[in-house]
Amino acid sequence: MTGEDTDFHLVAGFSMSPLLRGGDRVYSCSIARGDISPGDIIIFSRDGKTIVHRVIRAGDGILTQGDANPQPDPPLAPETECRLALRFERDGISHPLKRGGEGLAEFRRSQRWSRRREALLKLARFLCRISPWKLRAENLEHADFDSLRVYYWRKRPAAWECDGKWFWSSPFFAFFIKRAHHRGLREKEQAEMRFGSILFRLLGLMVFGGARKYFSEQPPEMRDELCRRARMLALSPLFYYVLAEELSEKWRAVFKLDFYTASQRELKFSEAWKHVCGIFQSCGAPFVPLKGSSLACEVYPHPALRFRRDLDVLFHRADIERVFRKFRGDGWETHGRNHPFFTRLHLPTLVKPSFPALELHWHVLKNRTLFDPEQVWAHTVPDPENPLCRRLCPEAHYLLTLYNMYFDRWQFGCRSLLDLAFLQKKFPLDREKIMALNREWNLHLDPGLCYRLFPEMFPGEQRLFPSDAEISVEAGHAVFTLAMMEYPKAVVPFLGAAPDAPASSAPGKRIRRGLFRRRKTENPLRRKMEAKLDRLLPQATAFKQAYRRDKNK
Repeated sequence: MTGEDTDFHLVAGFSMSPLLRGGDRVYSCSIARGDISPGDIIIFSRDGKTIVHRVIRAGDGILTQGDANPQPDPPLAPETECRLALRFERDGISHPLKRGGEGLAEFRRSQRWSRRREALLKLARFLCRISPWKLRAENLEHADFDSLRVYYWRKRPAAWECDGKWFWSSPFFAFFIKRAHHRGLREKEQAEMRFGSILFRLLGLMVFGGARKYFSEQPPEMRDELCRRARMLALSPLFYYVLAEELSEKWRAVFKLDFYTASQRELKFSEAWKHVCGIFQSCGAPFVPLKGSSLACEVYPHPALRFRRDLDVLFHRADIERVFRKFRGDGWETHGRNHPFFTRLHLPTLVKPSFPALELHWHVLKNRTLFDPEQVWAHTVPDPENPLCRRLCPEAHYLLTLYNMYFDRWQFGCRSLLDLAFLQKKFPLDREKIMALNREWNLHLDPGLCYRLFPEMFPGEQRLFPSDAEISVEAGHAVFTLAMMEYPKAVVPFLGAAPDAPASSAPGKRIRRGLFRRRKTENPLRRKMEAKLDRLLPQATAFKQAYRRDKNK
């Protein structure tokens, strides 16, 4: 053995805790292999890494183990060079390291301490799972040090994540911090993502051109599944309009019937729109058609391609109650007797036999606190055919469609994405104006998020805005799942079950939970995916949370 060297090694791990901590300086000296005894702490290299562990067996095959590790390391090779750790320095104070029997006793105490700590951590993790009060690690401040990520709670280090393994500074933090869950997609989820990529690529080509060639290149099984899913997403009129010659005989007959059924439904919408416009004119109130009421006729190549469930119309707040009472006098009814005016952003829905439902809005957003709705009227243009009717500018339509996707309409993602794509194709959109409206209306949306989530539908030059949002594969899968979710029959009343399509996914079936029975009002998969998005993609759900806060005021 020689004297102590001036070189030192920095500790950067947890295998020798609680004796050695990260940042400690360990000073060593050279030692012959025959002088190493059990209980000594040695420094050696393996696979390019410098390791500081304790010797638990000496002799020909030296065996080492960290004080906090449950299992020993592989035996050292005979040619491995070893150095003896003599002391360590922490906060400027030097501490000697024990050798031999005293070192082995210290090792056993550390092992007992590690087992007790592991038991406490298991108990804390169990309590964290069953406790409603918990804090997700994603919501904590963190700092990255190469492969080590440190999470801080109130400026104190609470947990460390290193190479997928988690360590907590105390069982108290393990009790209330929910660990970050990072996993890849399962094989089934990967297949869903691949199918979603093909579907959205096909939808993009239907708008910008080249869909027939792309559809014919797919294998027969994929074409059949695309048609089945398209019908459950109310896209069968669009498929027939664009791909009629490429469809099989079975799907061509089904989609042809759907197209003409949707066309007949649009004729009823047109007659209903003329009727309600006459009532608007009798009231002398200016109005703006919203959503599908405007986009179907202005943007889509055929009105039947844009599914519409009701008529949405915007009025000045000073006029809307008068218009509402006029419709009540004309025989339109509501679902309830009490009409809490202005407690919601649209008045109670008006219904009348042989007419679509009518919603009179005085605000275009879900949250009334963001901006004054009268600002919208400054971005409308008069309709030459109707002096009281005004049309939103394309940039306002674009921004409102983005807002609906951000808020909670990822389930209708296909419809919203088609709106955006047809708007881009129909009008030369002014990017600066969209960003100005985004600031003026206090929305602060990321206009490029949809291009980042659905790059297959908007390749290359079709992406108007860039985005640097971090989107995990789990968040992308949740968005794809919501966007490809089959519409319930209440939303698409004129479509039945597609041929050879399973009918078990329709929501609304009765379930039993314990001794109680209740009827589901929503698809549980939708609630699960939206909850995942709340956690993994908060910028896409911030408006929903703001709406809830505004609603509870």
